[in-house]
Amino acid sequence: MHQVPTVVWSSTVVELLGIGILGANSWIANAAVIPAINECPHAMLAASGARSGPRSYTDVLSDPDVDAVYIALANGEHLEWVERAAEAGKHVLCEKPLAVSSREARRMFAACDAAGVVLAEAYMTPFHPLSIAIATLITARELGEIRHITSHFTFPLARPEAGTEINYRWLPEQGGGALLDVGIYCLDPVQKILGSDELRIEAQVVSADTGIDLTTSAWLRNSSTASASVLMSFELPENQSLVIDGTAGSLRVDRPFTPGTDGSIFQVARPDGRCDEYRVEGANCYALMIEAFVASVRGSKPWPRSGAEVLSTIELCESIANAGRAVT
Repeated sequence: MHQVPTVVWSSTVVELLGIGILGANSWIANAAVIPAINECPHAMLAASGARSGPRSYTDVLSDPDVDAVYIALANGEHLEWVERAAEAGKHVLCEKPLAVSSREARRMFAACDAAGVVLAEAYMTPFHPLSIAIATLITARELGEIRHITSHFTFPLARPEAGTEINYRWLPEQGGGALLDVGIYCLDPVQKILGSDELRIEAQVVSADTGIDLTTSAWLRNSSTASASVLMSFELPENQSLVIDGTAGSLRVDRPFTPGTDGSIFQVARPDGRCDEYRVEGANCYALMIEAFVASVRGSKPWPRSGAEVLSTIELCESIANAGRAVT
């Protein structure tokens, strides 16, 4: 008989959500998500499975204490294990990007819908107070009419050495490449402002000898007066930056996509020469993401990023990749 811990939640005794890990040896699971699960008062780490270890992925899916799984596997493995988790009746929090193609993403959502389980993409940035503060300014039209967005996420990825295991990010068959790896960070704020329909796209791709994109740059514009430039790279110096230029102010923020617990500062330059400075408290966005996932599974709040939004970003990545191939 398995004894499941309980917690008092809003004066009601509620079982903790048991979360299992598929990919327990991954860096992101150990550095961020497992600590976030342990920090969450409404969840518990129920089981961990690794490719080489005492417990397999199948063991985790068959564990009765596991209500949901966090999938931290290579991108090319997401489809198989999302479908197998759904078949086992487990809710799914899957590392971003959810899928390597829109076709695979649709299969995942269909499988989870048929099984009656939640499928959520583990994209943590929107949960942070910095992202919320920026979104609030835009919604309140504090920047006026948006004319351009510049969004960069670049860092040098260590090249594989002979005789060592190759990081999946270098392998096209595993959904590697800069666009899939960090594209969501650059493109999500762009889509929120430009929309996703009738975008004109120009792109340039620099490929590695393994076949993945080392650097992808793109220029996008919508049918009105807004445009965007995005840059994702595994070969350029580390840089995270977001600039949103509007008629009433230009917002500039460094490290917008992986803000931490120390707090953030960003500036808005005004047409009259003033510069407004905004200070935002820090937070563990992974812990906030786990809380939101638990609430979604329990039915108290919907997962904030809809399946349509996830699909839209994946489709935009496909369009950018196609535009880049067209000019090579």
